Amino acid sequence: MIQDMLVTVFVPIYNGEKYLKETLTSIKNQTYTNIEVLLVDDSSTDGSRIILDEFANKDDRFKVFTKVNGGMVSASWNFIMPEIKGDYVFYSSQDDVFSIDLVEKMVEKQKQTGADSVIPDMEFYFENKQNNKLIVGLNGSRDIVLSGRQACEESLNSNIHGFSLTKTNLIRDEFFFEDAFDTDEFITRRLFFKSSKVVFSEGMFYYRQDNSNAITKTFSKKNFYALNTSARLCNFLKENDFEKSFVLNAHYSLLSKYLHSAAAFELYDFETEIEREKIGLFLADFEKKQLSSSLCFSNFRYAITALELKFVLLLLICRVPILFHFVSQIYAKKMQTKVIGYFIPKPPDSVQQF
Repeated sequence: MIQDMLVTVFVPIYNGEKYLKETLTSIKNQTYTNIEVLLVDDSSTDGSRIILDEFANKDDRFKVFTKVNGGMVSASWNFIMPEIKGDYVFYSSQDDVFSIDLVEKMVEKQKQTGADSVIPDMEFYFENKQNNKLIVGLNGSRDIVLSGRQACEESLNSNIHGFSLTKTNLIRDEFFFEDAFDTDEFITRRLFFKSSKVVFSEGMFYYRQDNSNAITKTFSKKNFYALNTSARLCNFLKENDFEKSFVLNAHYSLLSKYLHSAAAFELYDFETEIEREKIGLFLADFEKKQLSSSLCFSNFRYAITALELKFVLLLLICRVPILFHFVSQIYAKKMQTKVIGYFIPKPPDSVQQF
């Protein structure tokens, strides 16, 4: 294959020394070699920087950047955006692993199809476990070609994952909101939607599941602000005229998360009273804005006509204080035991998977 397309691999890092060398080695050994690897260190305090410098000193495709500690992955995206030189971009966490031909297979499929987004196979990776769950193409087929809207809908239905080789020009004008740790959940759907064509390729992306310190595996005050991402997704679907069922499902997920967050607020072991007050004000403001929005009323009317009683009941619970208090207390009792200073609640059903 002629390797004339530059691919940017972006990896944000914070205290990731445990798996970092394995991740970077899998990127270094790619059969497709025309890559730049942009490594953003969020001022790690462990041995991560030593590992990063080791790779950068031996391979000039690896470039290390350091930002002041703070923010989530979205802050690292906004930080590194001006440095991206590749025609296409692929994102990886600091603990994921690439098959040796991952980039090659994605580039190969892009050249064959001219697609804006290429989605490889993915394994929910547990290092010492066999027969891990796989996502291969769409329903097992890599031959399907989707429009951007179709890909967004399949993503909402959790039929496709969000790790894709994406045309850089689609990302350039995106701002990654820094008020939630899961902003990529929203941006991924926007990027699919903006794509003229989305296709599937071979090559395996190993999405690590056994790192107990990963940001997606821990509960902290950051999780309360995930409501911002869910609200943006609801508005995005409504503004772009998605079918009512998609808007309703996203709204149901939003209300579920709000109810769950209210229960978690009562149990969470805040470090300071100021933190508790700040989250409390956030939840109160969220309730004021979201539960009286036009989206609530339009979805309520639709849910009644469509006999979507589950949504009707949840909305009534959220809007009637005595019901809300009663149900949130039930949620709280079902939450898991306190672990290392945090109450780790069971996440509600959601239209978002990654």
